[in-house]
Amino acid sequence: MALKPDVLWAQRPDSVYISIDLKEVHDMKVTLENDSLSFSGKVGGSLYEFSLEWHAPIKKELSKWSTKRLIEFYLKKDVEGPWPRLSKAKAPWIKVDWKRWQDSDDEGEAKGDFNVDGMGDMNFGDVMGGGGGDDLDSDDEEEDLPDLEPTSAPASAPASAPAPQENELDKTD
Repeated sequence: MALKPDVLWAQRPDSVYISIDLKEVHDMKVTLENDSLSFSGKVGGSLYEFSLEWHAPIKKELSKWSTKRLIEFYLKKDVEGPWPRLSKAKAPWIKVDWKRWQDSDDEGEAKGDFNVDGMGDMNFGDVMGGGGGDDLDSDDEEEDLPDLEPTSAPASAPASAPAPQENELDKTD
């Protein structure tokens, strides 16, 4: 039985960015249509494959792809607007790419357009030649998080608190 790779996605009002989290894929086959995507490929002797129907149509002729490190797609939406999910059916292996996600209230922030430099025009026949990934550093290492800010010293006791009473046994001669 074939395995399902993690598929990460993010969107802008006019486009969708997808990455398939596999490296060094061999015997890769991709079929992109205006309403669907089919993928299969082998990694280390294991077969990965999936098919999905887009939530809404895309413009295949304006879309781009890359297989440099991960398998990445830049898809132009046929109609601008937010998609509530990538595909018509929910799937546990489809996940939001929070590094690239931009909500409508984030539009003034620096996330900007998707970087599609180095992505060629998509030439999708039923078979796309498989290419191994470059020997580059992996992006899936955890980033170091900053240390938590030290908490301030506890505030002194409220003024209304009674002063401690002296105990006769604590007195020294």
